[in-house]
Amino acid sequence: MGIILIALAALVPAVTSLSKSGGRRAALNGLLGGIEQARAEAIKSSQATYVVFPAFTGGTQSTLDRYNYRSYAIFKDDAAIPGNVKQLTDWKSFPTGVALRAAAYTINGVSVDPFLSYLQDPGWSPAPPFTPDLAATAVFRCIKFNSNGEVAAPITAANAVYLGVFEGFVSNGSEVATTKDGSGNPSAVEYITMSQFTGRAVPADAVSNPTPTPGP
Repeated sequence: MGIILIALAALVPAVTSLSKSGGRRAALNGLLGGIEQARAEAIKSSQATYVVFPAFTGGTQSTLDRYNYRSYAIFKDDAAIPGNVKQLTDWKSFPTGVALRAAAYTINGVSVDPFLSYLQDPGWSPAPPFTPDLAATAVFRCIKFNSNGEVAAPITAANAVYLGVFEGFVSNGSEVATTKDGSGNPSAVEYITMSQFTGRAVPADAVSNPTPTPGP
């Protein structure tokens, strides 16, 4: 019995680690699909589309836990009402224990601010309500595609947009990582890179650039 208990104790951390790794991969795959869906819709409809990420300055804890830096939906310019947008998909939340990176890091010598540099004011009037919690004040951050399927915003010095999914959560705009490297940065991270010119998104380690390494 003692041997079995020892074996189980050794097994639990490994299973937990695999579960979290699976959560990062699931979030990454969901983002890849959502980005391609938005890009294809922009080309098909000739209307700008947006992959929208909500961040919150306030709200209930349950809303923060489920949506803050942890979800996305697709919106499109409403051709019938210029200046307005309509929501095309429900809000899709990430698996428990993972969130989008909010802090800047360095890739190939270029400082990347993967979230805070997103287009924060698309000029929507009025701004759409956050339907899962109408009492919450959401700040919508977006990746915008034009009718050619190109990334219209944000425009970056690296000619690419990078998204990182890490183990942990974001509180008041600061990352709280479950696992960290020697410099205190999140060490369990998956990345996506999107070409500014084609809008195509792929895992960062599937392109010529190496996987981004979090900077200080």
